[in-house]
Amino acid sequence: MAFLLVVFIAIFLYIRDFKLLALTMFFFFVTSGFDLIPEEVTKFGFFSKGMDYALIMLAFIVAFECVCDYQSFLRKDFLTKYLLFLGLFLIACIAYSKVILHFEFAGIIRTCRFLFFWLAWFVFRKVDKQRLEQLMTLLFYVTVVCSVLYLLQLFFEESILNEGAVAKAKLFGMIFPRYYNHPAMLYFFVYIAIFRSPAKGLLQPITAAIMIIALLAAFHRSLIGFFFIALFLGLVLRLPRLQRIKVLAVGAVLVGTFVVFEGYRFVKSRTFTDIQHFMSGNLAEIETEIDIEELQQSTFTFRMAHLVERNMYLLEHPKAMLIGAGLIPEDAKGTSKMFNFDIGLTDDMSGKAVQVDTGDIAYSMFLIRFGYLGTALIMLPLILLTVYFYRHKDNPLGLQSFTYMVLVFGVSFFSANLSHPYTFLLPMLSYHIINQTQEEHAKKDAQQT
Repeated sequence: MAFLLVVFIAIFLYIRDFKLLALTMFFFFVTSGFDLIPEEVTKFGFFSKGMDYALIMLAFIVAFECVCDYQSFLRKDFLTKYLLFLGLFLIACIAYSKVILHFEFAGIIRTCRFLFFWLAWFVFRKVDKQRLEQLMTLLFYVTVVCSVLYLLQLFFEESILNEGAVAKAKLFGMIFPRYYNHPAMLYFFVYIAIFRSPAKGLLQPITAAIMIIALLAAFHRSLIGFFFIALFLGLVLRLPRLQRIKVLAVGAVLVGTFVVFEGYRFVKSRTFTDIQHFMSGNLAEIETEIDIEELQQSTFTFRMAHLVERNMYLLEHPKAMLIGAGLIPEDAKGTSKMFNFDIGLTDDMSGKAVQVDTGDIAYSMFLIRFGYLGTALIMLPLILLTVYFYRHKDNPLGLQSFTYMVLVFGVSFFSANLSHPYTFLLPMLSYHIINQTQEEHAKKDAQQT
């Protein structure tokens, strides 16, 4: 009940033009209290996560802005038109799941609520550039503090941020704890710290070091690899054109050499053989030749197998290919009747594979719930943002946001990051800051001429 009161206070603050404070509270809920408030505390009625409170807040703000200034709020541009189309598609998916498949409405909303956060696009563009930059700076320092708390977990060997999975890592003969509860906004702001840090003087390298060490301290090989790939691209794009071409040429030769040697090893590996089995679609052969428990230990193979098995379901059920099999949550009664997947993490209660939800790869959930069309529609605005940032790479914020999007797409094959609202909310802020900067320059040029 207390969190609902905070939501209405935040809405009131927004209406009274205290937008910076209101939007800070919005991100507070989106990130589960800046990674400090567990779900058990936020549960109230049909509210199960902090993002539910953020969504209620967003809905009220959108309604308020529409009533006050409808034409300005929904002024048309390409991405606005596209997001409106995505909204219509989402409404069609909800109607199909409710009217045709008879799923419970609360469960339907729970599975697709993250897509409603694209509504923040319309809210952010109503906020002036100065306050958006202040919001970005405030969230940056919040992430620095959360990164410090994350690192303290390694010393105390106790969760401080919201609990996640914990494992062990061996490095130089020593055993280190691996915490999977990274600060929600770390991946975005680590590049801010490197390319355009709001911190000044000695604080600038200190905050950058804290975030980089926090990111590396989880010992995620895929995350570390894509972090450095994106960082390399960002540093290269800052070079003059001729030097950029030289560095990219040398890099292409090195990468090509690496791919040839590693590709040969991969083709000869058990991983490649397992993937071939799944791609063949011969389920009987798969079940007899592949140990599911052993497969879970090979993370990349497991993720690819998870994706391929869900894709095979769509190929065997043509009706689900376009908009998916329906917006059904994992804990719904009909889930076990609809699906019988072998690949998935083992559910502690039932002992069977988890059918729909997964934290291992986002695309599996998208295919099952939204089909090919829905998956493409979800991915397109992220691709458009990436292209936009690349075109504005001369802007430090554009360059930082581009490197972040490279990381996002790379890590999406190893996590469910694309289904987290903050994954696209933060680059939205970047877009509107850059866009307002462009409009300011255009006005100055017009005045001078």
